Amino acid sequence: MGANPERTQRGMPNAPRAASVLISSDMEGCATLVHWDEVRPGSAPEYVRARRILTDEVNAAAAGAFAAGANRVVVNDSHSTMRNIDLERADPRVEVISGHFKPHYMLQGIAQGFAAAYFIGYHGGIGSQDAVMGHTYSPHAIFECRLNGEVASELTLNAALAGHFAVPVVLVSGDATTVAESKRNLPWAQTVETKRSLSYYSADCASPQRVSEAVRAAAATALERIGEAKLFSASVPVRLEIDTLKTYHSDAIAWMPGFSRPGPRTVSFTGTDMLQAYRALMAAIYVATAA
Repeated sequence: MGANPERTQRGMPNAPRAASVLISSDMEGCATLVHWDEVRPGSAPEYVRARRILTDEVNAAAAGAFAAGANRVVVNDSHSTMRNIDLERADPRVEVISGHFKPHYMLQGIAQGFAAAYFIGYHGGIGSQDAVMGHTYSPHAIFECRLNGEVASELTLNAALAGHFAVPVVLVSGDATTVAESKRNLPWAQTVETKRSLSYYSADCASPQRVSEAVRAAAATALERIGEAKLFSASVPVRLEIDTLKTYHSDAIAWMPGFSRPGPRTVSFTGTDMLQAYRALMAAIYVATAA
């Protein structure tokens, strides 16, 4: 990213008649969800309701894509255990990648090649002042991530990985903080605001039905206007810095080949490209959370 995100100057081609779309679905940014109790996998009524809301928003995004001419939609379940989408209620036309420990994590499937990517249910990064349940991948180990010197959330890091594979992110849904970040870094992308955060555990929320309707419309528009999209790419070499919550998290990560430790709670990695940096980040998170 350097001082500013490096974006390709060429526009993307208009959506082909047989366009394919990858949907990366998180949960904290979905309509009405404001507390970990609602998004923590289990049998609690709050989580059962959250799964339904997530599935409805994903179905809406898929429906919009199909309406705009997509012939294939792949959904990568990207929250927590990555087994959140109710597969029995999912649109039967979609393919769902379920389960965690994936090589490309929140963007599993991206290497297959897609015309576009949609980010559904995304949330603000850790440290964002107005972001319900704001965090960056792991609220238990990561305090902050920086990509080429700039603070980066899941939205930005995942968009950079999509750019590495020449896939433009053309739709983002989430809270107001997430939408604002998308407008800064991905100004061509369609956005849907699901709620406006009031604090870490409260928000002024739009109804799930209203959000799903907006997602469906935005998903169709996003594919119809794909010719206006650009790729979001990180300049190379890619410098990744991670501030951990505890020094023992950095202890563990610093033992990994390729990492240096410029500070007590800071580790650093330089990758030849975004894919290498992203894989290093995911490995670091797994190691830190196991420490």
